Amino acid sequence: MVPLKRPIVGTFVSNSVIRRLNNQNYKFRSYERIQELAKASVEAGVTLFFFSIKDFNFKKNVIVGTSFDIDSNQWKQDDFPLPDVLYHRGGGGGPNKFSAKQMEDILDEHQVVKVNSQSYFDKWEVYRDLSQINEVRKYLPYSVLYQREHDLRKFLLRNNEAYLKGVRGGRGKWIFRIQRKPNWKFEYSYYLNKMYTGQAESWQDLIQEIYRFFGDREFIIQKGIDLIKIKDRRVDFRAELQRDGEGKINIIGVCARIGESQSPITIHSSAYPIETFFKEFLNWPDNVLEKLMERVHQFLLCAWQRISLMGASP
Repeated sequence: MVPLKRPIVGTFVSNSVIRRLNNQNYKFRSYERIQELAKASVEAGVTLFFFSIKDFNFKKNVIVGTSFDIDSNQWKQDDFPLPDVLYHRGGGGGPNKFSAKQMEDILDEHQVVKVNSQSYFDKWEVYRDLSQINEVRKYLPYSVLYQREHDLRKFLLRNNEAYLKGVRGGRGKWIFRIQRKPNWKFEYSYYLNKMYTGQAESWQDLIQEIYRFFGDREFIIQKGIDLIKIKDRRVDFRAELQRDGEGKINIIGVCARIGESQSPITIHSSAYPIETFFKEFLNWPDNVLEKLMERVHQFLLCAWQRISLMGASP
């Protein structure tokens, strides 16, 4: 076992990430962040390892962790005890969710501190909860839970566009965009490693494509948001709020994400600080941007306060 420095931080990731690390494969999207975490652990003088649900030994409560060995300049595996801190970075989704829940129950019993205690949210539950907040409700895109074909047909009778989103899913996965054309023909698109677009010549053709895409996954039907566009690239805005060492909520940053050409989503995108976007892309003057940022910050803090009152904030 490698020498340990407290606190021990276990970073929970997918099995595919662990496989790439142990194959010394650095050419994947999240590697730069993983590398920065490893560097920060050395600077902070703590033990950091990465693991997936397959690395957790439920009988012995030990973990086969993957950490960076400075001497050999390689990623290596070794046995680690339960960590002092769990950093959740998306491991345990899909078919592993029940094992992940069992693992987290064990960590709770040992009073392991959690960062990002939940890597996913049920989109339908989130919509229902936020709909109860008066200050937030008017900003939510109308959504319904798909239960039968009639739900989608009724939705498309009222809207020319619909987004189907997996109830569980993130990072641009499980999103299917529909545009209704004349004579009940449809254009659809989705992103699965690359952009796919297609035409459905009939209602039944569309339903078949939807079931082929989602399988038995639950999904919601959501009205499209009228996003800003730069040429044919959609733009949305994301904000991050965090507690500081005194427990106070701070707005860490707000970024603009510019999606790929013709993409129905912005997850695979270029990102800019919101101030940079409005100045460089839309040429907004400083005084107008300053007033906008005041409104943005007020809205973010209001939303957080109302959500926290519902018990949705950690």
